[in-house]
Amino acid sequence: LNLLIAQLNGAYRIVYEDMVGYARLNRAATIVTTLEQVSEKRWSRFLQSQKFEERLEFGEGDIGLPGGLQVTETSNAKPTNVAAIRRFGGSTSRATPWPE
Repeated sequence: LNLLIAQLNGAYRIVYEDMVGYARLNRAATIVTTLEQVSEKRWSRFLQSQKFEERLEFGEGDIGLPGGLQVTETSNAKPTNVAAIRRFGGSTSRATPWPE
């Protein structure tokens, strides 16, 4: 009986993974179909309204990279002891090589 339950569990897991994959493909197809209907002018206005060229502030006085959407959350939502952003002092010139 335990072997049968284990086999059913394994089969269910595989079917579930396939189901999630097909759902993602279906959502992607819906997005592509919808985007095909958006005019070039409207898409350009949308991109300009997102201000992707502006830099995002990671923290007070810490200006980050351009090209993203900033989402704020409470400080206790995902506590961590390790900093996710590595910072290096020095010039920000593009000609300066990355630190080793």
